[in-house]
Amino acid sequence: MNEGAPIVYHGNGGFEGPGIYMIPGHVERQTPRHYPLEMLQVMGGLGSRGGGSPGHGTPRRWQPRKERQPPKTDNTAFGYDSDDSSLSSNASGSNKSSDKGEGSRDREVGTVSREWRGRGRREQRQRRIAPERYLSAAYPFQVKFTPDDLLNGSKWDTLSQEIWDKFVKSQQTEETFRKKMNLWRYLYITIKSIFPRYGLYVVGSTMSGFGLDSSDMDLCLYVRALADLEPRAHALLHLNYILNYIKSFDPGAELIQAKVPILKFRDERNGLQVDLNCNNVVGIRNTNLLYCYSRMDWRVRPLVAITKLWARAHRINDARRRTLSSYALTLMVLHFLQCGTSPAVLPRAGEAARPRPHNRCTLAELFLQMLKYYAEFPYEQMAVSVRAARRVPVWECRARAALAPHADPSHWKLLCVEEPFDLTNTARSVYDPETFEKIVTTFRESYARLSAGLRLQDAWPQR
Repeated sequence: MNEGAPIVYHGNGGFEGPGIYMIPGHVERQTPRHYPLEMLQVMGGLGSRGGGSPGHGTPRRWQPRKERQPPKTDNTAFGYDSDDSSLSSNASGSNKSSDKGEGSRDREVGTVSREWRGRGRREQRQRRIAPERYLSAAYPFQVKFTPDDLLNGSKWDTLSQEIWDKFVKSQQTEETFRKKMNLWRYLYITIKSIFPRYGLYVVGSTMSGFGLDSSDMDLCLYVRALADLEPRAHALLHLNYILNYIKSFDPGAELIQAKVPILKFRDERNGLQVDLNCNNVVGIRNTNLLYCYSRMDWRVRPLVAITKLWARAHRINDARRRTLSSYALTLMVLHFLQCGTSPAVLPRAGEAARPRPHNRCTLAELFLQMLKYYAEFPYEQMAVSVRAARRVPVWECRARAALAPHADPSHWKLLCVEEPFDLTNTARSVYDPETFEKIVTTFRESYARLSAGLRLQDAWPQR
């Protein structure tokens, strides 16, 4: 007999009781295992159902039969919570005639059928409007602590401390900021209720970090542009709609029909002066740009603030009086910090962040250098450019304006400060030679006096 072949003993072969099926161990000569014949017949290893001759194939190992368990399902099917571990057949659409059988099967398995309970609908939280988000957030701009490197024991310490103290006293406070946000919220809700398609955004120094406590609030009314209507005419149309409403609480509201029309009004309750434009969306983009620059170096904001205060004291910070706007002055300071001092304090607009030498000049040194930079600037040949972080030839700006659809080359005259996005001249209000000469003379005289005395009052008008 071949080793490892199965041996079958039948019940009539001299043995009493049921037949035994024996399989000799063919791996490492183990002790033969004995299996009752009935178990093998159930598994199909011997013969047929009718009790015929046993087969000679090697049988499978017998395993105890497991009880049938109900299928496991997700308890949160179709958005509902279920208390039991299975979904009933009734919920899936089975016949009512099988209810009794299903119940008895559940009792046999040991489970209890329970009724479905619908999950309560979540109440959708109303989305907060933009002014409310700013009102609930912390105010990030107000400076309360003195930088460690403000003073360095040099001759510039007194002037640096004076500049810093004036900045801290004049910066936009959290109280003023929240007044502006509340006014924005009121105008936003009211205007949207009358004109649902209008959008209203706060732009300018209020949001960029360069705001003073006495700065105006700049708003941009956004309306979908019309293809067959010139942008300025479109802006005037919608600002006239708003003017009728604004006059209900400020009868002195005025619509200034400049190149970029502005609706000026005042909130007497909070003492806020507001400038509202229509569709001047470039203001939204340059607000983001200025915000990024204000966060790059702690000296940027004090230097912009002291320059604005200095220009106001000399009455050269009012575009309506043909002098410099606050935005043009801010760009002039940023341009100086890009290419008027070495090493540069600020990078070119849009330039990827990379390591660069650190400029260790004090606030006093930077302010004095800035006055000198613009006292000696070649205004006839060059324009100020934050976009390029260098001086740009005026002829190049005029040539670009001649090719642009809504630009005017004649705007590039006496003092040229390039807008980083739409490439217009933000100092186009300075078109009078006498006013231009006054601005340049103010830079020169202030530099001469400040460099001699090194006291902040030397840069202010002398009485």
